[in-house]
Amino acid sequence: MLKIKEGSLQHWAIRIVGFALLALLVIYIPTQSETARIGQFASAFTLIIAAMSLNMVLGFTGQISLGHSAFFGIGGYTAAILIRDHGWSPGYTFYAAAVIAFVVGCLIGLPVLRIRGAYLALVTLAVAVLFPTLLRWKKLEWLTDGAKGIDSVKYDDLPVWPILGELKGRDGRAVFSYWLGLLVLVIVYLVCRGLIRSRVGRSLIAIRDNETAAAVMGVNVTRTKVLIFGISASMCALAGVLATLNSGVVTPDGQFVTLLGSIIFLLIMVVGGAGTLSGPIIGGLVYVWLDNTTRGIGTDSSGVLGFVFGWTDQSPATLILGLALIVIMLFAPTGLMGLLRKLTRRIMTIIPRDISPTQ
Repeated sequence: MLKIKEGSLQHWAIRIVGFALLALLVIYIPTQSETARIGQFASAFTLIIAAMSLNMVLGFTGQISLGHSAFFGIGGYTAAILIRDHGWSPGYTFYAAAVIAFVVGCLIGLPVLRIRGAYLALVTLAVAVLFPTLLRWKKLEWLTDGAKGIDSVKYDDLPVWPILGELKGRDGRAVFSYWLGLLVLVIVYLVCRGLIRSRVGRSLIAIRDNETAAAVMGVNVTRTKVLIFGISASMCALAGVLATLNSGVVTPDGQFVTLLGSIIFLLIMVVGGAGTLSGPIIGGLVYVWLDNTTRGIGTDSSGVLGFVFGWTDQSPATLILGLALIVIMLFAPTGLMGLLRKLTRRIMTIIPRDISPTQ
């Protein structure tokens, strides 16, 4: 087994090579792949952001939330309403959606996060169930258009970005959605990484491991949980804006606006690896791959998968991911990211720096 010291020349060489390969892959996809494939990665970026937001609350803080589909919907409807009714440029709706979702998240979190366990799960579950009903409420139809939702929400003319140049047509929109989604994903990832490696992150992990001990050590538990819940809601709203701009429509029955969305975010996070920064990325890519691979199984009964899932007329990706979750929890409780780390340690081990004071 190869042992490498953290911060050594070999360690930096591995990092640089890994970053270079990742950069090449990121550039290769929108330049050499077909339009459908580019769109799939754009969709994956949206789900990864939503799963990252949930990971901050559940994975790092240990607070069970099943209501993030509501924040996803808040982002989507904020973008749609501002673009349709007020003529906003789509890019500015990201800021508005983040602020509104942060305020709503804090208002919900302030009373809700005082409870724990199953009670917290039930309350956030109620939020996810009630949100689509609120969107259909007749007294709000003037704002949300009720059950039919809001359509034709998109960039009329795609912005001209440096290097990308002028993008036109269906292919151009797919490439633009890819880079926009990647940009938001990188920002969200850096925010999560910065929070986890800061004093706030240490407070979150302390709350997750032992809330009473965290309070004894001086952590303001309520304030920390409410703050991170609001930040998590903001990030999930950004995913909702991306989804709305990519599809051009948002409805109360949208897949990720209903309770099913919260379940999918949860599955992606846990399968990838809860409590890790890279886990939602792996889980999101796996989910989108499964969704596109198994989409026709419900109508095509050929093969083993067709025989097993031929009874459904919809993509069984969520069901397959749920079954995969059971298997993963049996053999890799820390998710795919934990399994990857375990396999990597058999080949190579990074020895942490010696931070003991010198004599």
